[in-house]
Amino acid sequence: MLRLIPLLIVMLCAGLPAAAETRHSGCTMEQAKIVDAAIATAKDLTLNAAVAVGDTSDYQRWFGTYSQANAERVRASLKSVVTALRGGAVTAQCDAATDDGCRAGEYAWVFANQPYLMHLCPSFFTLPPLTALRPGDRRSNNGTREGTIVHEVSHFLHVADTEDHCYSRTECSRMAQRDARRAIENADSYQYFTEDVTYYARQPIGNKPPPAMRSDR
Repeated sequence: MLRLIPLLIVMLCAGLPAAAETRHSGCTMEQAKIVDAAIATAKDLTLNAAVAVGDTSDYQRWFGTYSQANAERVRASLKSVVTALRGGAVTAQCDAATDDGCRAGEYAWVFANQPYLMHLCPSFFTLPPLTALRPGDRRSNNGTREGTIVHEVSHFLHVADTEDHCYSRTECSRMAQRDARRAIENADSYQYFTEDVTYYARQPIGNKPPPAMRSDR
């Protein structure tokens, strides 16, 4: 099976556009470096997540009961996120804590009909990078920079047109067991799946402390 993974990645990469540079607005040099690093990593992690879609415990945790039709939709949505990050000429706008959309402690937000403008709040830069985490790391409960980017980009109408049906790992994993249809529409589900299949969540949700509520649009 391991020998098939490189081939699957090559197949998924076929047709993807060449990587485009991220534009920045209102960001300091240090913030721009953080954003660029997070987006670069998010591209690879999301592609790996698309390859990992299958009848697995990670899939069931975030998207509910497996079916081929649902799995194809999840895989297509993840591939669309990769396409947007590579060729969508993402603009990262660094907002102030007092700006609309950041006043309640949000990490980031977008207007779904305005691709590919991503508003980043000051709290985004306090999140850990996914690559710094290890299995069971409690810092994962509030999300990661890369996971937040996957979440926000998935909202765009021409990407995956996701909704915010739930926030937090506990609530979203419960929702997936109740309603797979809503789970595959949910932005956090894609974030958590991408985070989990790549780095740190190889243990049951019950072994983690309750996550803090996450706010964004």
